[in-house]
Order: sequence, then structure tokens, then C-alpha cells
Amino acid sequence: SLRRLSDRFTLFLVTNQSGVAKGTITLEDVNRVNAHVVSFLARHGIRIAAIYVCPHERASGCQCIKPNSYFLKQAEREFGIDLPRSFTIGDHPHDVEFGARAGATGIYVLSGHGKKHRAALPAGTVVVDGIREATEWILERYHDRRRYADGA
Repeated sequence: SLRRLSDRFTLFLVTNQSGVAKGTITLEDVNRVNAHVVSFLARHGIRIAAIYVCPHERASGCQCIKPNSYFLKQAEREFGIDLPRSFTIGDHPHDVEFGARAGATGIYVLSGHGKKHRAALPAGTVVVDGIREATEWILERYHDRRRYADGA
């Protein structure tokens, strides 16, 4: 699914890692895991343009924690992303709100933690079973457009 999306979209990984602020994981550990994921995906023909990590706790009030649109705005500046023609895909309501705050379309997947948080979604949210269905939803509606962004 990510390979299919990468043919038309610039892909990003955006993650909240409050465990760094809590001291349960180091930023180096987070970076090592993210590097492994990016390397694995690259070996399968999928390029991740950038990884954005918020290492703060929600209570800190930082600007980079999802659902704030800080990292999407940064991707817009750094990569020329057209946010109104972009998508966020994730398994937490913050992932959907993250996209909406930047003018993108959020897609909620029921895989991962998705089933746990479904009741917290606003009306009209696009809900699909997983990444494959999110990919189908996007490509069915936007097959004739150029390149967009996708993040989670």
C-alpha cells in the first residue's frame, strides 16, 4: 500500500513520543527505531521524505505534538506540500484532527489502536479497516492528481 501511495505522494512519518519526556525511552532509541523503519521501507521501494518526532508530554503545551499542525506546516515549507490535497492516516483521533487542522484530509484506520478510540471521532470522519483500505480510498478519489503528501 505504501509503495502504491509513494508513486503519487510524498510520504512522511509524524509521531508523538511522550515517553522521551517521561524518561521511559531516549530520543536516541526513538531515532534508532525510526531509522530501522525507514531502512526497511527503502529496501521495499518506499521512500520516507522526512520523520518528524515530538518528544514532549501533552501537558507541556508544545506546538509540535499532534494534533497541532506544526509538522505538516513544516513539511509544507520544506517540501512544497499542497496541504489541501494531502492526507494523514492514523489509528488515533489526533491523527485525523492533525490533518484537519492543516487543511488536509484525515483517514482513520481501525488497525492498531483504532478500534479503541473510534467513539471519539467526529462525524464525517473517513474510517477504514487498515492501510490497504485507506490507500484504495485515496487512489479511487484522487487517481488523476499529481503528487500530494501523506503522513501518520
